[in-house]
Amino acid sequence: MASSASYYLRVDIDDTSDESPEDEPTPVDGSDSDLELTFVDLHTRLRTPHTGGESQVETLTGAIQDRLHLVSQTDQILFRWPWITGPTTEPHVEQIDRWIRRLTGVDGGEPVLSRRHQVGVIQHRVALEPVLRWNREPPTDIDALLGHARAVELEALLCRYNAIWEPTTYHYRLPSGEHTDVFIRVADAIHEPQDAYVMACWLSHRLQNGTGVVVDTGGLTPLLIQLESLLARVGFDIGPTAILPAYPTGRPIIRRTVEDALSEASNRIVTVLSVSSTGTLQRTLEDELERVATSSGIDYTMDVIVDRTTADHPAANFTSDSGEAVSWLNLKRTYESGSFAACELCKGSEKTPFVAVDPRTYGAMALPSPHLVMPDIGHAIAGQLFWERAAASRGRAIEVNPHPRSRVARGKRTALPVRPIFELIAQPDGLAELVKQRWYSLVKEHREKHNLNETLSHTALVVASTYDVEPVAVPSLAGQDIVNLQESLRLVLTGIGLDENTPIIASDDADVLSQQIAALKPEDAILVFSWGSVTGLTLRHLKLTVADALRAHSIERPLNGLVFHARSSTLSEWEAQQNQFRPGLLACLWSSYFPWHSPLRDESRLIDRQDINDAALSGCAVSFVQQRKQFLAMHSTYSESDDDWSPRFELSDGEAHPEHIFWGMSHHNVHQLNVRGRSLYGMELDCLSAYAAMGSVIYYTRLNERPSAAPRWVLFDMGRIVRSYFDAVITCSIIRWLQPGELWWGTESDDPDSVRDSVAFLLDQAADHGEQVLLVPELLLAAAQGKVPRLAHRIVQERAQAIGAAWPNDPSFDLARGAVEVGLWLLDAG
Repeated sequence: MASSASYYLRVDIDDTSDESPEDEPTPVDGSDSDLELTFVDLHTRLRTPHTGGESQVETLTGAIQDRLHLVSQTDQILFRWPWITGPTTEPHVEQIDRWIRRLTGVDGGEPVLSRRHQVGVIQHRVALEPVLRWNREPPTDIDALLGHARAVELEALLCRYNAIWEPTTYHYRLPSGEHTDVFIRVADAIHEPQDAYVMACWLSHRLQNGTGVVVDTGGLTPLLIQLESLLARVGFDIGPTAILPAYPTGRPIIRRTVEDALSEASNRIVTVLSVSSTGTLQRTLEDELERVATSSGIDYTMDVIVDRTTADHPAANFTSDSGEAVSWLNLKRTYESGSFAACELCKGSEKTPFVAVDPRTYGAMALPSPHLVMPDIGHAIAGQLFWERAAASRGRAIEVNPHPRSRVARGKRTALPVRPIFELIAQPDGLAELVKQRWYSLVKEHREKHNLNETLSHTALVVASTYDVEPVAVPSLAGQDIVNLQESLRLVLTGIGLDENTPIIASDDADVLSQQIAALKPEDAILVFSWGSVTGLTLRHLKLTVADALRAHSIERPLNGLVFHARSSTLSEWEAQQNQFRPGLLACLWSSYFPWHSPLRDESRLIDRQDINDAALSGCAVSFVQQRKQFLAMHSTYSESDDDWSPRFELSDGEAHPEHIFWGMSHHNVHQLNVRGRSLYGMELDCLSAYAAMGSVIYYTRLNERPSAAPRWVLFDMGRIVRSYFDAVITCSIIRWLQPGELWWGTESDDPDSVRDSVAFLLDQAADHGEQVLLVPELLLAAAQGKVPRLAHRIVQERAQAIGAAWPNDPSFDLARGAVEVGLWLLDAG
């Protein structure tokens, strides 16, 4: 059976900004469950109170409409109601039911979610079991579903905040003396108040007035504070709280800690254990809780947040007369461990050094040097052909809506930072040869895992969405041509070695699909195809459509998938899509990785936040600011158009140009126009294509390096980067996509000269005016955004002024001069 995939999403219902929501769904491996679930944490950032009116229903509905592409990735969706109640307050059942009917269109009107979705809402209550409401018959095993939702949320928090440490070059010595190459620090999963709140919600039903609480580490203090807050909401008080001082610890200290949590006001102790690795601490706690329960006539609960015990010592679920224990998450990961005397990790060659874990804070006591990285070369090379094709066909856009056919499943305000335009990329000229060249590389790359040619050679039927196989008009920026996507798909099939006459069926043509499936031979396989994939929703629908048709004929056939270009926001998201095709195969010719968050939004916030005084600027600078604001507002300006990219090219030369991603670019083209020669990212890519290609490489590197870097954060080695990339377009692209705090220019305290030298070297590389009008303004912007150490700000300012003064006294350089002036102003104002 294929591994299931679930998703976790946090939605701020108070977000009414015009910008696209920046929530990102976190895919979670569902290997411990067959359930597929999207769990959505609805919350009120402004702590708005609950009111029972229709306006609140519409507020909740609008929050989901804005994020349809993030919410509707599985057939089962569970929402957490934003408002909690207590034992003296009626739950909000009537309003919850009204909202579910609104989402599913039961009361008429257009449904927000499709009718295939099973929609549930959970409302947590203090001192009482939660309330669950559904749009139709509830799931058969509610306890299993809630346990899965809790595990999905917890694993998402652990992954989001780098709380699972899996280094590749060293291992850990735990306070117990055990050595392991995986360490989980639950305290790191509590990154903001809402994280503590959602964890407390899963404990809310255990609380009583005066409940005593025991936790095993001070890292759970935010959770204790949140539990106290929940009790205070309903007029209750928290009882004594007790924290184990360190681990390992002896039985007397554990006994005293448990006894410290006893309260005359309550007959219950709630115990929370952050991680159970060997099970030793858990068993001792259970013994002492049972002893106190027997002697004092109380009951107790124990919640093990992360369970890493072996099969011989399970932490999971037991119930006695006095208490019960529940495990929230069993990672079920394969990891090496052992005692110091018999530790194979210490004897091996890959992870020999160990880092001791502090018994009080559960943090690393000694860390290796910073985890410095360079942009991933392998990912860059793998994308060369795609980005060269995108550049040659002008088949790339930025800050635009998704494809019009997929907008029904997208948020109203969603803008893609980078979007391939397949109507242009899929034009027939040279397509078969391009695919053939890429397929050859893929077959070599995956030879050890599986034989791609052998797997797909049995394909006798191809199924695709209608809009992926019909004639379509190219965007108006490219003229009035029509591209027959079905014929282009045949060229793709030819490129991967399949018969060009293989039948291609549109998925909504049920009769033809049924006839073709009935005619298949026993050895024949089916291939579903999509030009693009972001969330995997299209692939999922295709797979389910084919599976239903096969089931109708009571036959089984291998089912594989092929995507021309996959664009995921996480590595695990694409892996989850692949898992859904097992035991079949899902492959993609090219893949890119982009966040939902765009660097242009950071620039927009900087310019909007700074009250730029036009009176203090020259005419060149004022003109630059006006054009830049127009450029940054282009998505909102044209978002209502089906083709919201082409209209941007109809602006006059005195207005912003949609492809001028970097500061200093102008219609006069005095800036460097292309990457010079053949780079790792493609042959002579134009600035916009290079920006897109580099964005994928930077984001892929960030995602790929995080697990092995833990507990360190990934830092891009700017000292090496500026000495390795002698091209202004590439350097500007790299800096644009990096976030402040990700750029490592050197150690200021140990060698401040190295920081200044790296920045100076970068500026010295720009030897001609074409490079300078890109690099100098962009470096000023980066400094204003906090990407350049303050130690080097003076160098940037002085060099920028000197370089700008040396430019020709020619109107074609006016916009570049204005960009420098604004950059210097922002740096001074910051």
